[in-house]
Amino acid sequence: MKFMNRKKPGVDQAGLCVLLASAHPDPGLIDSLAEKGGLSLREAFTMHGVMQALPGTNLVILDEVFASSLVSRDLLKHALETSGIPVASPDAFRAAPEEWFGRARLAGSRQISYLPSRQAILTSWSGGVGKTTLAMAVTKHFAERTGLPAALLELSMGGSAIQARISEKLPEFFAIATEKAEPVVWQGVSLYPMDGRTLEVLWSEDPQGVRQVLKDIRQKHTLLVVDGFPGHPLFPELSQPSPGLVHLVVASPREDAVAQAQRLMKEVPSPSHLVMNMTRNLADRAESGISIALPFRESWAQSLDARLADPLLSLIYAGWNRKNS
Repeated sequence: MKFMNRKKPGVDQAGLCVLLASAHPDPGLIDSLAEKGGLSLREAFTMHGVMQALPGTNLVILDEVFASSLVSRDLLKHALETSGIPVASPDAFRAAPEEWFGRARLAGSRQISYLPSRQAILTSWSGGVGKTTLAMAVTKHFAERTGLPAALLELSMGGSAIQARISEKLPEFFAIATEKAEPVVWQGVSLYPMDGRTLEVLWSEDPQGVRQVLKDIRQKHTLLVVDGFPGHPLFPELSQPSPGLVHLVVASPREDAVAQAQRLMKEVPSPSHLVMNMTRNLADRAESGISIALPFRESWAQSLDARLADPLLSLIYAGWNRKNS
């Protein structure tokens, strides 16, 4: 990835910021932009470079850029479409530069933040600890606050808890993988509910096909949250150590849930964090090894309150609270 800033000496940097994204930038276009008063000019040569340069940018002049293993074409397209930043081809900009500068000024307050891709697995041997609720809250809040693509993948051994909570008509993983059904986008989040009974058949018959679907989901989304039961056949596949992966082991103050969570913490790869959910008093928060303690609030659970999501997102993205305060 290459990224650089150019500015005309003495130019007020409170003016517009233009990003020229091109693998082979036109020197004439660079010179004409550099001569414009009140402009800050950035250059990016790769898809990853474009994503990193978006914060603070008011206008993107987009030509062909080099591919990147870190950012897919679909992810870049989604980021540009949802950013609110005007995007012009070099020819379109040359034909009407003042028109594009005007659009940039109007859209100047709508900007996004670039975040690296992450996969968070919320997991527990125990039922009833609020794992699915937390997974839904995290993805919903992430999509709302960043505008970046998020996905929620369920690893269920039986029927789908996500379908039960949102809609029984949601296409589940088997249909998405075998019938090319499109995942439903809910609150900005792509949903991949799962019926474990059909998945077990699919995994035994076409493991490579399942792996390809999982790979596609990762590549298309900045954040993938897995609502994962540790005994699921796909759990070992998804929990292999990889860059950007974090395990969040969820427990409630029940004695059996705490014991099972502490055992699971020893089994999953690092980085891993113990999340104590549904706490009611100081004693509930006193267990050793807890990274985050979340209070029991029925209204928070029903509304998927951001106060449930933010502490977990701070474990997934260092500095989350600073970025989104």
